[in-house]
Amino acid sequence: MLESFFTVGRCVLQLFLMGAVGFLAGKTKLMDERSTVGMTNLLLYICTPMMMVVAFQAAPSDGGMRGFCIAAGLAVLIHAIMIPVTHLVIRQEDRRQETVFRLSSILSNTGFMALPLQMALLGTVGVFYGSAYNAVFNLIAWTYGLWMITGGSAKPSLKQLLSPGLLGVVAALALFLSGIRVPELLMTPLTHLGNLTIPLPMIVIGYQLSQADLGAVLRKRGLWLSTLLRLLVFPAVSLALMLALRIDRTVLLALMIAVSAPSAAIVNMFAVRYGGDSELSSATVVTHTLFSAVTMSLMVGLAMALTQ
Repeated sequence: MLESFFTVGRCVLQLFLMGAVGFLAGKTKLMDERSTVGMTNLLLYICTPMMMVVAFQAAPSDGGMRGFCIAAGLAVLIHAIMIPVTHLVIRQEDRRQETVFRLSSILSNTGFMALPLQMALLGTVGVFYGSAYNAVFNLIAWTYGLWMITGGSAKPSLKQLLSPGLLGVVAALALFLSGIRVPELLMTPLTHLGNLTIPLPMIVIGYQLSQADLGAVLRKRGLWLSTLLRLLVFPAVSLALMLALRIDRTVLLALMIAVSAPSAAIVNMFAVRYGGDSELSSATVVTHTLFSAVTMSLMVGLAMALTQ
């Protein structure tokens, strides 16, 4: 069992060492907000869709689609558990704070944190199954998440639902189902661009950590409740559920990585854009990310140990 913890811990440590580059660049002013916006756009609109295509091209033809559908169904079920639990457990007098803590408990960082670890531990097949969770995440974020942060005033549009990550999954899935194989001449540059999804998001996260001022936020009870739910309770419940259902090991591990990830940056993006508590959301995402260096190793390592 210890070997499993060390295997995951080593991968997580390697990711955070990449993040240290962004942290140092932020502290020394080698990076600024504009550079992180450029990196984020590169990741969202180019690198992540490229990685999806590569992952689906390498997906197992025997039972691959069945596993993808199972992963998507489990993602829906896991979110259906998380949403009512957060409404029961997290209660704040300030509605804006309550919304931030609830959303940060439900929406995990399926892109910037989960994707690099899925690739590092499981390869492209992990990204393939993880993309099913990512697709459900996008739908939940742009419907329920948007409704929560705006108090029901903003309605999701088709353009918002069709995010770059979701479009990448749709395009890759269409190629996979049609049996179209991307020629090697294109696959090599696609693979190189897709591989940037490992270091670039960690550099962006490192920069965000360098700019964070946690301060008084750490004294808020809601922060610790959301941290406990996001990083320990929901991953543990998801693991128990998947073990009880005897889910395929690769599918289980890909989903566990996604469920164990810290809060998604989209929580902060929503808060900034729609008048939520942006300072609190930023500090919450950063706090979750810091603790996830330990908790992801524990939860994913436990999943690996129990499925050997």
